Amino acid sequence: MLDSEPDAVLGPFSSPGAQATPWASVLAAWSLGGMCFTTGGQERKARNLERNPHCALTTGTSALTGVDVVIEGVASVVHERSEREQAVADFERKHGAHLTGPEGSWYGLGEAVIAGEVRLYRVAPTVGFAFGKLPTSSQTRYTWPSR
Repeated sequence: MLDSEPDAVLGPFSSPGAQATPWASVLAAWSLGGMCFTTGGQERKARNLERNPHCALTTGTSALTGVDVVIEGVASVVHERSEREQAVADFERKHGAHLTGPEGSWYGLGEAVIAGEVRLYRVAPTVGFAFGKLPTSSQTRYTWPSR
């Protein structure tokens, strides 16, 4: 598993004076040495990953400002309860009340993940990109040390 932050290199399509997007600022749930996400076992996402675990995770905004992120890698289901508990703790540390508060966007998700009612996936990343948008465009490439 990967426990270190990736190397970040600014790409050639960046504006003059642009900075690489720091990995710590990326909205993602890094846990268990990879990017983690959830889905229902019968959802299209889960069915597709059963056929082909190679995937790309994306997040961003539908505006001309902000940062869009793409992570490519191989997804695997997290089966061990202790690992699911660790991932939930990491999610809660990063997203706080969204998971723990009754008005939170994902309230109750932690308990469902731990109980195995929701599928938890970990993506072992091979490469990642962050695309900073206006006012300064940047293209950051992330690579992780060899496993």
